[in-house]
Amino acid sequence: MSIDRVLVVGAGSALGYEIVRILRAKGVGVKAAYRTKRQGLKERLDALGAGSAQLDLKDRAGLDNLLQDSDAAIFTPILTIAQNAARALRDHQRAIFFSSNNVAVDPEAEVYARLRAAEGAVLKAAPAARILRPTMIYGYPGDGNLSRLIQMMRRSPVAFLAGGDALQQPVYYRDLAEIAVNVLFEPPEAPPIRAVAGPAPVSMRALYKAAANAARARPLVIPVPAAALAPAVRLVERAGLNLPLHAAQLARAGRDKTPASAPPILLGPTALEEGLKALAAALDGDRRGA
Repeated sequence: MSIDRVLVVGAGSALGYEIVRILRAKGVGVKAAYRTKRQGLKERLDALGAGSAQLDLKDRAGLDNLLQDSDAAIFTPILTIAQNAARALRDHQRAIFFSSNNVAVDPEAEVYARLRAAEGAVLKAAPAARILRPTMIYGYPGDGNLSRLIQMMRRSPVAFLAGGDALQQPVYYRDLAEIAVNVLFEPPEAPPIRAVAGPAPVSMRALYKAAANAARARPLVIPVPAAALAPAVRLVERAGLNLPLHAAQLARAGRDKTPASAPPILLGPTALEEGLKALAAALDGDRRGA
């Protein structure tokens, strides 16, 4: 089955927009759907030559119409939000959904148990669908992970580190977008679920050092047991303040977050230092309003 027209849901996000850009660069027709109108978004999508539409995934009729005019689809919202869209796919219609590598890392946690159940529901409803389980996604302002860490290091002379020896393998968002597009065009016998990670694992201690270098900051990094730090983080979160590390993340701080040997792993090429340098530059541009 040829894929000439692709629906990208969540095109207003950094990942979704990058997927649209890559598809258009390959000459593929794109309908870019977004839930929330943002200033300048439609103009940016128009500049790529993509059609655009406002869509809430709860609008089944609107989704049906967009899928009817598409050969395939990529849904960038997390699978627990996008899973019901699988029932709208036509027989053998290809689609990409995003889950999390933490499904394998922390399967007993409620949030990841729900994701695993969503994976099963998607593959049952749409056998031609493919599911990607990325590790920590980073690289754009507001990524919720390393952008917050860089900003914190620029503001504070002290950074608290939990799980310093635990391994991470963050994936740069543009690599994830490229991998998603490549998987969409794979032959039908390809594995239905793949983990996606950066090129190499690093310890949390090394990750903090790389983030500090990208931020051009020299915070005092203080190792703290996760159990000691978690109560304070919960108090701060209840006060409505944002920290670079959530209490739920602290609970997993001592575990390696690298992909397990199963499912098969796809690696992005961007080195952590390179991706963090680009992220720091993007944060600078955001601050200047560029």
